[in-house]
Amino acid sequence: MRRLVLLALCWALPAGAQIAAPDDWRKESFSFPLLFAPSIPFEGAEHVRFAPYWSDFASERGFTYVILWDIKRRALEPAEFERALAVYFDGLMEQVTRGRKIADPGTATSASLHPLAATTGWPEALGGRLWTWNAFSKGESLALHLELAHRSCGEDRTQIFLALSRAARTHSVWSELRAIRQATRC
Repeated sequence: MRRLVLLALCWALPAGAQIAAPDDWRKESFSFPLLFAPSIPFEGAEHVRFAPYWSDFASERGFTYVILWDIKRRALEPAEFERALAVYFDGLMEQVTRGRKIADPGTATSASLHPLAATTGWPEALGGRLWTWNAFSKGESLALHLELAHRSCGEDRTQIFLALSRAARTHSVWSELRAIRQATRC
């Protein structure tokens, strides 16, 4: 039922909405190049939405959020996504570690992606895992499940949608993440 309500609310969003997440999901937006990951060679914007329980790091639902990279059109291969994710999370966690003045555990981020069946509106999809550390807490190891989907939006834009969570992709939280992806428009 919650998924149907979420979809109904998302269809009512204004045309300029970037991610069709519920209103109680915290949002942030940035421009590429990202300050913490300037070597990711994208031009465009990043939009992030955090689930209300994102910071409940001890919970299976902790670290649940979505990212939309709305970038200048380009073709991308799975290896490029793995590299971009490693650069992104290494840079993010290093910046947060410095800002919070906690010890950097020296962990290097890695990602492993595999093909997934395409979904309506997102002709290419990958699933996988990401291993990093949690600089937002105590620097402990962090393993995230993820789904990545991408599509062309007209002749000049590409959208890359990332859904991430500590919860396995069979957990009920993924129904909500997938509903957000399906309701997000070009």
